[in-house]
Amino acid sequence: SREQSTETEKQRIGSGSGFFVSSDGLIVTNKHVVADEQAEYTVILGDKSEHAAKVLARDPSNDIAVIKIEGENFPVLTLGDSDKIRVGETIIAIGNPLGEFENSVSRGIVSGLKRSLEASSGMGDSERLSNIIQVDAAINPGNSGGPLFSLEGVVVGVNVAMAQGAENIGFALPVNQ
Repeated sequence: SREQSTETEKQRIGSGSGFFVSSDGLIVTNKHVVADEQAEYTVILGDKSEHAAKVLARDPSNDIAVIKIEGENFPVLTLGDSDKIRVGETIIAIGNPLGEFENSVSRGIVSGLKRSLEASSGMGDSERLSNIIQVDAAINPGNSGGPLFSLEGVVVGVNVAMAQGAENIGFALPVNQ
């Protein structure tokens, strides 16, 4: 007779990016990165340390979520004014593309402002995103939730999506929103 195992095996099902907005562990990311309410989430920092994360809020109308890890003295990013960015301005996106290349930096320009699109998660979920920033920096799966910087080094957006079947068409939610 075989005994039935009661242990559940944890499996990595996805990855995304995020950034600290408070030194005590508040992190902004995309809602679709932490959409599964049954899942457990782990934040992996640049030093490879792993921290259990608690989802504090999922915005009902924007693709934004706030999560928290325990600790203090985390490096906080400065939020800028996304109303000040202009088409043609250079921007920098940072994230974890494809869940493999952490802290990847891509550079581009603001290609358009106040764009709208129907965004799909690839798992059948979709939502309407409006008033978003279009950029030509590489935004790939896994970059979601990462910061979009102006050249002043302040966050002006949250990377959210890319256009399927196209190259160099990425989108970010304006930080003011």
